[in-house]
Amino acid sequence: MLKLFLIILAAVYVVAFAMDNLHRVELGLIVGRPVHVRLFFLLLTSFLIGWFTAVFIRLCLTAKARKRQETAQDKGSDNFFSE
Repeated sequence: MLKLFLIILAAVYVVAFAMDNLHRVELGLIVGRPVHVRLFFLLLTSFLIGWFTAVFIRLCLTAKARKRQETAQDKGSDNFFSE
């Protein structure tokens, strides 16, 4: 019940944040004319790009560590049988 309450509270907070940040802002891109976007969507897009980047880096590091661990285990088992 507490978990449901916290989820509803978070949803209400996100909706209130979105409603408060619906005004348009000017986004100057590297090339071309500046575009007008809603501030909430700009913040949401920035957050999602950062989050997906962090998840991708974490997956790469986990795969690299797993491969390194498997290689170490393979070398360890070879040493065990050769002695």
